[in-house]
Amino acid sequence: MSSDSFSGLMALRRFVELAHHIPGRIRLRFTNKLVAGLSKSKLSALEELCGKDNCLRSYTLNSATGSLLLEYDAKRLPPKLLEQLFGDDDRIAEQALTEILPIISPPESN
Repeated sequence: MSSDSFSGLMALRRFVELAHHIPGRIRLRFTNKLVAGLSKSKLSALEELCGKDNCLRSYTLNSATGSLLLEYDAKRLPPKLLEQLFGDDDRIAEQALTEILPIISPPESN
């Protein structure tokens, strides 16, 4: 992941709050402006990361409630890392993102 993408994800978290989390399922609440800009086409990168064989299983965007529900494999992606990513401490969030990216990134083909 490029440093621009990393910075972009860190900036994005400022518009998100953790609404509800149980291992394997996290609901994030967004500001209205952010939800309006999250069209299906803009979520294509997330779509590519989701699948039954991946640790990110599926997501549902609900623009009416301003939330995104993400289902994931809690055995492969530690729930605590997601809580840290969407917590208040930027330094801890950066560390969590650094640990999460290799877990969710698809393996490179040779």
